[in-house]
Amino acid sequence: MRRLLALLVSALLLGGVVAVPTAQADGPGPKRIVSGWIPYWMASPNHPEGINSAVQNADLFTDVSPFWLSATANSGGGVKVGFNPNYGNGAANAAWAMQQLKAAGLIVLPSIADGSGKRRMASTLADPGLRGQHVADIVNLVVANGYDGIDLDYETFAFTDGSSTWRSTQPNWTAFINELSAALHAQGKLLAVTIPPPCSTGGTCGPNSGYWVYNIAGIAPAADRIRIMAYDYHVGADGPVAPMPWVRAIVQYSASVMDPAKLQIGVPTYGRAWTRKSGSKYMTTGSCPSSGSSAYQKLTAKASVNDSEVAGVLAAAGVTPDQVQWSDSDQENWVYYDKNLTWTDSSGVQQTCTAKRVMWWVGPQAVLARTQLVSEFGLNAAAFWTVGGEDPAQWPMLRGYGQALAPATTDVAASGVPVTVFGQPVTITATATSGGAPLAGVPAVLQFRPQGKKKKFSDVQTGTTGPDGVVAFQVAPTGTGDWQVSVPAADARTEGASAPFTTQVQALVTATPKSVRVPRGKKVIVRAWSRPAMARQTLALQIQRGAKWKNVDTARANAKGRARLIATVPTKKGKYTYRVVAVGKGSILANASTEIPIRVTR
Repeated sequence: MRRLLALLVSALLLGGVVAVPTAQADGPGPKRIVSGWIPYWMASPNHPEGINSAVQNADLFTDVSPFWLSATANSGGGVKVGFNPNYGNGAANAAWAMQQLKAAGLIVLPSIADGSGKRRMASTLADPGLRGQHVADIVNLVVANGYDGIDLDYETFAFTDGSSTWRSTQPNWTAFINELSAALHAQGKLLAVTIPPPCSTGGTCGPNSGYWVYNIAGIAPAADRIRIMAYDYHVGADGPVAPMPWVRAIVQYSASVMDPAKLQIGVPTYGRAWTRKSGSKYMTTGSCPSSGSSAYQKLTAKASVNDSEVAGVLAAAGVTPDQVQWSDSDQENWVYYDKNLTWTDSSGVQQTCTAKRVMWWVGPQAVLARTQLVSEFGLNAAAFWTVGGEDPAQWPMLRGYGQALAPATTDVAASGVPVTVFGQPVTITATATSGGAPLAGVPAVLQFRPQGKKKKFSDVQTGTTGPDGVVAFQVAPTGTGDWQVSVPAADARTEGASAPFTTQVQALVTATPKSVRVPRGKKVIVRAWSRPAMARQTLALQIQRGAKWKNVDTARANAKGRARLIATVPTKKGKYTYRVVAVGKGSILANASTEIPIRVTR
């Protein structure tokens, strides 16, 4: 990818137009099938194209990697990591970008490009001390900045060091990935690794093919994501950027040597344009400046074009939509067009030179075709280079595809009694459906959360739905709180949970008088017991006075919930009604005993 930076950073950014997610109908959102890299030149308040694109399409992203960090040579040996010097005001811009991305709920794995120079990274990884310091520096960077993890884009091994170094570099690289993964995981962070293809341009794949120094099978168990740059098939000569047979070969091989659920296939959102050649000469017509002139070189030079720029480039060249071609085998667009140069010769006469150009690009239809490999092979995602330079027309297509992959909803409705007494069994029932049809024979979990606690629901019981999708649970609540019933996800179906409902639990209060006949002016003695037992809970002995109750004695319960209550009976003989009330405490609500008839005698 770093090879592409120099080409794309000089390209005109037409900027900022991004697709807003369409409102979803009832049901789950689209499956998250997209990842990608946001270039640093599209990640600031002044140039927010990449950040806007990720945020406004966040429902499709598994994660995103802003491309703003570099590993550079350290004067004391080894390497150091910091913001790319071209990312002006990097710390402030990154803080702004992080705020936008995290507010959208995105997992952020910033990318580190290896800019340390030829063989510097290889020598750093070969030294256990320097390698350990590099691991520590990366972990400290991730933790200090609140990143969710990191993405490594160390391409120097492949494109600068030379293949003669690969055999010595590979074991050190593998050790580094394992050590960094363990250190990041200890902090709850993720590791993504971006690598060139393990396949040759001829389609041969294997442990000794392509850029085998990156040891895909050896590092995959440690990494959380492996991202393969399946593009730049043609760079110097004209042709498809990422021909589909080659991309498919990369995926097939990679998925055979690693867990495909960790694999992200790189998808270009750009094209390339070349001046066609006849033999070794560029195809030009008209009167052209000398081939060594800067004007001629600019006219005939290859160019990189963001998908967002393609329409403008073609319109400027007078290309109409019907002239654009589609390659069924390569799954890419291409077109021939003319590029004109007007110049003044040495005698002052204005001349025109026309270069015969060809452009190949991976537009929305081609992006979709490569993204569809996600479901075909069970991949983690399609990783776009770049996020921000794409044609906005791709997003409705991708969202439709993601929605088609989205699992059906699981709907759960549950009910129970609103109030009960401590220790009394109650029934909680739930009905599970999907698409309006009952879910029979699926596991269901009854869950509880105590009143006033900020805890998650905890599992209480498990059951299985019947043919009608109904499951019933018998419980004896021990405190007031919220209940819900959860049904776990299954293939093609989401997890579902009912809306929580509250059951209030009252104290269970029993009261026994020492005697039901008490001479007037004497004491009525009542032994009371409140459950659950709560030491120092207030118990009150009450006498009924018309429609009201009046306290005649109070006491504190002991550790067993028991108390002795004493009151003088009325002086007038007759029948009186008493009861004991336990005052609410904690998650237990107040409740009263059954009524106690007392006869006052002479």
